[in-house]
Amino acid sequence: MNEHPYPGHHLLRLTLLLQLESRARLAPAEELPYVMVNESSELFPYRQAVLWRKEPARLVAASGVASLDKNSPYALWLMPMLQAFSDDPRAELITAFDAGDLPPELARDWPDWAPEFGLWVPLPAPSGGTHVLAFFRDTPWNEAEIHLLSYLTETYGYALALSEAAKPAKPWRQQVRGHKRQLVIGALVLAAAFFPIRQSVLAEAEVIAHQPNMVRAPLEGVVEYFYVQPNEQVKAGQKLFSLDMTQLQSRLKVAQETRDIAQTEYLQATQQALLDPAAKAKLAGLKSKWDQQAAEVDYVRSLLERCTVTANQDGVTVFDDPNDWLGRPVTQGEKILAVANPQAVELEIRLPMEDLIRLEAGSEVLFFSNVTPHRPLQAHLTYFSYRTSPTPAEVMAYRLKAEFSDSAQLPRLGYHGTAKLYGTRRPFLLWLLRKPLRTAQLWLSW
Repeated sequence: MNEHPYPGHHLLRLTLLLQLESRARLAPAEELPYVMVNESSELFPYRQAVLWRKEPARLVAASGVASLDKNSPYALWLMPMLQAFSDDPRAELITAFDAGDLPPELARDWPDWAPEFGLWVPLPAPSGGTHVLAFFRDTPWNEAEIHLLSYLTETYGYALALSEAAKPAKPWRQQVRGHKRQLVIGALVLAAAFFPIRQSVLAEAEVIAHQPNMVRAPLEGVVEYFYVQPNEQVKAGQKLFSLDMTQLQSRLKVAQETRDIAQTEYLQATQQALLDPAAKAKLAGLKSKWDQQAAEVDYVRSLLERCTVTANQDGVTVFDDPNDWLGRPVTQGEKILAVANPQAVELEIRLPMEDLIRLEAGSEVLFFSNVTPHRPLQAHLTYFSYRTSPTPAEVMAYRLKAEFSDSAQLPRLGYHGTAKLYGTRRPFLLWLLRKPLRTAQLWLSW
């Protein structure tokens, strides 16, 4: 049976070959790979075609798609398959190949991704070919098609070499116009990086009393009873707490008995002195002993009176749960609670050492209370500790204080929240990289 249905078939193929060569020579560099993998089907039939660059290894183009995703399953199988066959001795020439020419792990997946018969077509170039065309179809390749491809591949190879080696240099105006969007974005990013912004940092804060009246233990003892509760309004002279008086009461009883004995001895000696002049000499010593024991009784009574502690001024009691104090021994001068004026409050801020920024007296502070976070209160910095101290969370932090700007809208004593402190201005990039730069400085200082 005649393979060609009409006598002019060879002439038609020759005409198509010349047309493909002309298109390859005239195609722009960015369109040439598309012409090679798609329009070659006019010369001979195939189902799939790919253009592969050997060094560096990458898929340049594939038939039927505008761009091939290098992370797609098809590309992930195709790349190692082409790399494996490129090591075959026949890879220097146009060669028909199939799954039997590949390692078993690649040949196993061949039916899932490509037709049965493949054709390896290296593209020659003056400085050595770096590209390969691979065609796949369901029927074997014949010698006539391979011979015809040998002419076409020379044109493809030289066209690729020229497109890579002699890309026309675009005028700088055209280059700028072509990358206008990227340049604008880069300029905006650069401007934002060096734009001076106001530094700010967040830290935990608590509303505390301003110059409260500290109530301390008047003497050494054990807390027996609390007459007030936390945050209770008290008046001056109102009882706050009392210490255990059992020991002092026993001591007072002994002192009173000793005083009475000394008094009796003195009175007896006075009566004897009327009859016995020698007894007069003892009167001074007995009188001194009586006075000493009387002073001891007065002293113990004063200690008993001091066991009940009262408020020195009007205000609100500031302390924790009274059950934490009941039965607890205290030393003289130990702080028990405070009586504070609810209208004289300030903000205490704990700023972690890692978040330290440059702050000055009078720097602006915003307090976001946990109760009303949508209504921040303004304040200004008044105090900055010169060293850090551990917080209850075992974080080393600086202790700061701030005064509220509006005395008519003061928060409740004891409120917790977050304080936002504003510092000086500095470039945004330096503010963003302040922690990495500090870490790098510590490492480099070693």
